[in-house]
Amino acid sequence: MKKNIWMRAAVVVGAASLMMGALAGCQGGSDAASGGSKADIDAALKKGGELTWWTWGDTTQDWADAFTKEHPNVKIKVVKLDNPDATVTKLQNAIKAGSGAPDIVPVEYQTMPQLTMSGALADMTPYGLDGYKDKFTASTWNAVNVGGKLVGLPLDSGPMVMIYNTKLYAAAGITEAPKTWDEFTADSAKLHAANPDAYIATGGDAGFFTSMIWASGGHPFKTDGEKVTIDLQDTGSKKFADMWGGMLQKGELSPLATWSDEWTKALAQDKLATLMMGSWMIDMGEDYGVDKWKVAPMPTWDGTPGSAENGGSGITVTEQSKNKALAAAVLQFLADGKGRDLVNKGGFPSTVATFDDQAWANRTFPAFVDSQKANQVGVAASKSVIPGWQYLPFQGYANNVFGDSVGKAIGAKGDLNAALKEWQKTLVDYGNQQGFQVNK
Repeated sequence: MKKNIWMRAAVVVGAASLMMGALAGCQGGSDAASGGSKADIDAALKKGGELTWWTWGDTTQDWADAFTKEHPNVKIKVVKLDNPDATVTKLQNAIKAGSGAPDIVPVEYQTMPQLTMSGALADMTPYGLDGYKDKFTASTWNAVNVGGKLVGLPLDSGPMVMIYNTKLYAAAGITEAPKTWDEFTADSAKLHAANPDAYIATGGDAGFFTSMIWASGGHPFKTDGEKVTIDLQDTGSKKFADMWGGMLQKGELSPLATWSDEWTKALAQDKLATLMMGSWMIDMGEDYGVDKWKVAPMPTWDGTPGSAENGGSGITVTEQSKNKALAAAVLQFLADGKGRDLVNKGGFPSTVATFDDQAWANRTFPAFVDSQKANQVGVAASKSVIPGWQYLPFQGYANNVFGDSVGKAIGAKGDLNAALKEWQKTLVDYGNQQGFQVNK
């Protein structure tokens, strides 16, 4: 997903019922759990049948049509929903009701643990889909493996890069992108001094904060079954909060909300100097002006490569599906060959073979000066994603309540470390209320 927008009321209510379901025991068995195999996929394709596929994507119908063209005895009903939030809420309602879920559904990587613990997603390992491991980047493969289960296959990815406005940098006398966070903070001061209406970045939202903590080497969330540890003052979290909070309190970060109309105008009008986002943003750069942007690796503390994922989704089969083998066949189709070619037409790819495709790697974009081959920077970022990251099994709730603590501190130019502690307390209390053993 490119725009992480969370609908608080819907997701908070859904998350609570989902957690209670998860810890009370998962519903229903699955043919995967009772001995599904790769041979079952072949048998299911021969037999044919009907599948339902929920989505928020505009290209899903094309993927379904391509699959059914190869397998005319299969019918797929694609149901378009508004966005990932609406999809999760609808799926959570089906889980609570015990019926009504689709066969196939995309899931954001950050939501995978939550839905897995509820028993919503079927394990694809028995169908042999774990054999595709080497085709995907390490970080996206890790994201679809939750609690010892392969609960889907990666679609796109979002290794973080820094896209910066060369006009704004030049106007401040800066000739190259920062390689360290010390250089970044120095550039921030220069940019804002040269043009008080310009900022190096916005304060950020929940998705940005978690990715930046990840890129800073933080590991604030750890889950082992029902045992959850939250430490938003670990070394990486605190280093990021100290640095970001310093710029915030100096008035060097823009108050604009990411993806707002005002934010879009600021980018087009040369008032925002950098975008630190997933590499899917490379393909969107020209939306904010042409021939003025460049892509650089994310700054790091010591200048050595280090990145994080920001956004992205996988494709899953639900536990309620009555035809998991046939649904697994669709995932198999999207993993390789013609199906994967369709997937890779949008977003930044998760398949390592694409990185070796010279036509793709050498592509240029109107947004970037000097005909920069921007995809190559994204590839390097993908290879430097720091391993070991985990999301919370209630990450949706965490993102929703982010605004009550850290979001308020951003708006008030307050103490980010104090706000992270407040966010942590809210998450610890919530997790324990839902039956997890948090920080115990």
